[in-house]
Amino acid sequence: MGWENFTAGGQTYDLRHLDEKIIHVEAGGTKHSILVQFTDHCFTEDAKPGDTRPVFSPGTRKDGRFSEQRYHASKQIWTCLERAVNGKVWLGEGDRNLVVKLNVGPNSHYIIVFTLEKLKGDERARFRMRVRTAFIRSADKTAATYGEVRFKNLIVLTQQGKRPPRIYDSKRKTP
Repeated sequence: MGWENFTAGGQTYDLRHLDEKIIHVEAGGTKHSILVQFTDHCFTEDAKPGDTRPVFSPGTRKDGRFSEQRYHASKQIWTCLERAVNGKVWLGEGDRNLVVKLNVGPNSHYIIVFTLEKLKGDERARFRMRVRTAFIRSADKTAATYGEVRFKNLIVLTQQGKRPPRIYDSKRKTP
C-alpha cells in the first residue's frame, strides 16, 4: 500500500516514506522476509477540544487530526526500525513491542509501537510488522515496558507461535 500526499493549509506533506516495504532479516539460520506497514497513527492524533488542525481522511481515527510533530518525527522512523531489527526491542502491553529512541529533543523520546505476526496469503513475506503508532513523549512520562528481546529472537518465537516472557518486577530494566 502506498500513501498519497496530504495537503493542508497550502502545504503538501509527502507520506511516501511510510509506504509498505519488504525487509529481510536473518534469524535462526534463515533469511526471513517481513512486510512492514504503517498506520495513519504515525502522523495523526486524536482531536483536542477546539482543535483547528486539519482532519486526515480517510483515516482510522474517528476524528484524526494531522500532527506536524508526528509527521516530522516519522521522517526518522526507518532509521529507528533498522537499528531495532539489528538489535533489541522493548516488550510492551499484550502483543505490542516498542522501539524507543531516547533524547530526540529537549526532554523527549520517540516511541514506535509495533506488532509482529506470521503472514498468510502473501507470497512476498512470511511476517508482517505493523507499526501501529509512533509519537514523541516527554521524558518525564515513561512508556510501560516489560523487558527487552533481540529482534531476531522475536522472529523465531513468532514463527513458533510463542511470545517472549514479560518481566513484571518493579526493578526491571527500562529504556
